[in-house]
Amino acid sequence: MTIVDIPYYHRSLNWNDFVRKFPPPAEFESSVYRWGRDEIRRLQETRFLEAMEIGWGNAFYQRIWKQAGLEPRDIKGLDDLHKLPIVSSEDFKIEIEEAPPWGEHQGITPEGARHKPLKIQTSGGTTGKPRPTFFGPIEWELNGMSAARALFVQGARPGDVMQIPMTCYTGNAGWSYYLACHNWLGIVPLTTGAGSVTPSRRQLEFARDWGTNLWLAGAYHVQLAKTAQEELGFDVRDLNTKFLHAFLGPDESGEFRAALEDLWGCEVYDNYGTHEIGLPAFECREKSGLHLQEDLGYTEVVDSKTGQPVDAESGEIGDLVYTSFYREHPPLIRYNLKDRMRFVDYGQQCACGSYLLRRDHHMGRSDDMVKLRATNVYPEACQDAVNSDPRTTGEYLCVVENVKDEKGVHLSEEMTVRVEYRDATVDKKDFKRVLEARLKADLGVRVAVEPVSTGTLAEYTSVDGSEIKKRRLLDLRAAQQDSEKT
Repeated sequence: MTIVDIPYYHRSLNWNDFVRKFPPPAEFESSVYRWGRDEIRRLQETRFLEAMEIGWGNAFYQRIWKQAGLEPRDIKGLDDLHKLPIVSSEDFKIEIEEAPPWGEHQGITPEGARHKPLKIQTSGGTTGKPRPTFFGPIEWELNGMSAARALFVQGARPGDVMQIPMTCYTGNAGWSYYLACHNWLGIVPLTTGAGSVTPSRRQLEFARDWGTNLWLAGAYHVQLAKTAQEELGFDVRDLNTKFLHAFLGPDESGEFRAALEDLWGCEVYDNYGTHEIGLPAFECREKSGLHLQEDLGYTEVVDSKTGQPVDAESGEIGDLVYTSFYREHPPLIRYNLKDRMRFVDYGQQCACGSYLLRRDHHMGRSDDMVKLRATNVYPEACQDAVNSDPRTTGEYLCVVENVKDEKGVHLSEEMTVRVEYRDATVDKKDFKRVLEARLKADLGVRVAVEPVSTGTLAEYTSVDGSEIKKRRLLDLRAAQQDSEKT
């Protein structure tokens, strides 16, 4: 009889060493969360060099670093980080094409995967072929623990019930919060899935009957509040929710947060998460910026065009470039997430007592930028205007096209913002007029508004809550050019 060597998950980690290195929520809140800047920096220096050892053992990084003329002795600490080339998801996509099915950057082969528990998740991108990312035991547990730490600091405690209206599928947001609650907080996870899996009415019945007092939240919770009132005849404020753990996006004016807090009668805390690195930043109860989990990785801010570091200490805006201290499959070293960010009150102690660096709320994507009449426009910047009008559902899509004259001469690039209205009786002319005026004021450039009925944009915006990052840009320019060529 052949004995099969199975890589059992429960044997895959030295759990005592793991929690000493990466303190769980309560221990994190009383240790790393309270450390001074010098102590944080010392830890980061040590973990950065450990990450570099992993990187030099990875064929992809070894190749690009040697192409840049680097040897291991050239990188002695974080002060040398800028010498390393920046990588992005585009580099990983090329790797997958050249070394299918996973790409050389993953640092593991299909054969090697037989000897280590691995999970494949895919990017939450809206175009192109899904990009796989591996999660070994350390990556998987920290995906959940990073969320658990945030929830604990925000006030979650054992015995709470957290409803997760997000499907556990190839995207990992729903999975992360299940792990956070079940493995690291003693909280009951109620994994209802998205509205397409469990209808909104049923979501609310579960919450009312089973005692949900925490939610993983977003734009879907505006719809939930409406459904509760109109279909079930109760106010969601009667649920006595502790807080909403939300992803507010570029809500610079605070209008979206204020709307949610008014509808639900509770605090709303903003968070920042990504497919690759879990939840690297979260808002404490002071709401004065999002604290970085600096024991898990190092955050830079670089110029979108040049890749050079910006003046982060003064709050200059740029692309978020991240170096993970624990990722092995794949390593993420100077990885450009293409998310726009800036630091706030750099190095200063928060009123909550923490010295962990704080970043501003999500400010959009650098790769979604559209230049209109010499003005850089980010689709996410439309959110405040849309949310300011109670006649909208909060859902919108920016459509960009080339405009030409009757002779086919290119005149300009124009953007139309398709905005969903709630009620079919709405005065569409006034709806269009009001929103166009507000968008011009916010964006600094004129854009057209096209009113569309509720649900029209669901294909793009995933209004049922199945995605955290919604698609806000439909760029038709490339398709137009291809059509002209044929």
